[in-house]
Amino acid sequence: MNITQELVAHHGVLRQLFEQSKTNIAVADEFLRNLIVHHTMEEKYFYDILEGEPQAHEKALEAVNEHHIIELIIKDLERFPRDHERFAIKVESLGEYTSHHLDEEEAIIFPMAEQLFPQENQATLGTLFAQAKAMLLGIKLPPVPGRTGAKAGKPMVGAKKKETSAKPSPAAGASKPVPPDLGIGSLRK
Repeated sequence: MNITQELVAHHGVLRQLFEQSKTNIAVADEFLRNLIVHHTMEEKYFYDILEGEPQAHEKALEAVNEHHIIELIIKDLERFPRDHERFAIKVESLGEYTSHHLDEEEAIIFPMAEQLFPQENQATLGTLFAQAKAMLLGIKLPPVPGRTGAKAGKPMVGAKKKETSAKPSPAAGASKPVPPDLGIGSLRK
């Protein structure tokens, strides 16, 4: 398959994962993982080259900017508590924005690229995208143990104890402070 065919095929996977995450929030992490790999490889094997075409330069920059917006939402979601009532809403917003982006790529940008890229380059880029995507999606990182990974309050084995300061601890029942950089629609009220 050529590059646009590979991208459209993976768009189908992204749309499917988004739809599944609406009824099974456990699928959200797989949706995020596929989305990160997709956009990273799409920029490397498609948009970096399309930006060099004067007729497509502006559209390519616009699409990469939309990738940046999607990445900001992903970064917010990656650190957001999965059991929070707003998590599913954030996933839905990301999916809707992403779907709009994918539709625009398929309707406007990919046909333009098919006219501008030589056939042999399209085939080579398609192969490279498919290989990179398969390799990156095949990587499963092990979970980080203890407090660092699960934030379960359990110290990691072999971790040094943190020095405690003279600050008084919050009163029993007081809520934990919310990190200041959780993002738009964070836990702050």
